[in-house]
Amino acid sequence: MKNLLGALVLFLAFTVNANAQETFKKVDEKVEAKKNLVALLEVVTIDENLSLALTGLFEYKFSRLNENLSADGKIELANIIEAKLRATFTETQMKSIENKKGLLKKLTN
Repeated sequence: MKNLLGALVLFLAFTVNANAQETFKKVDEKVEAKKNLVALLEVVTIDENLSLALTGLFEYKFSRLNENLSADGKIELANIIEAKLRATFTETQMKSIENKKGLLKKLTN
């Protein structure tokens, strides 16, 4: 009886541990950065140097998100990315980005 109870406890412990690890999954930073850049290029035209800089910014975003940030950390990161985008683009380009439904959120979160 003790062995059966012990086996059940161990089984439940491993099951809970496995479920906890599945809730956060890391993403490939380079692939996700390219997806963000492609989505951005559908709305605005940029040169190659700016494209490389934005790819680096998006890779940074995903590397930070891979650190499993807290909710406050994610908000702060989104604000930083948005500020950098606003500093990079003209007002007309930013309006184009904002008018594309969900694009700014995708780029910042």
